[in-house]
Amino acid sequence: MRQEAESAEHATIDEILADLAASFWLKAALRSALSRDPVDAATDADVLARVLKNRCRHLLEETPST
Repeated sequence: MRQEAESAEHATIDEILADLAASFWLKAALRSALSRDPVDAATDADVLARVLKNRCRHLLEETPST
């Protein structure tokens, strides 16, 4: 999982849009971001990433391990 995130950091926009394994949601978000001011889009993406990471961490802490 960590390796996927690291390789995604080096992927180009065109590579992600052409990647059959990339989710529809990711591609749609990327296309939407391309029409925006790049600084605003990057700032919003950072905020979204932090919020989703916190949510994931919270949900994982709530889930009892089996």
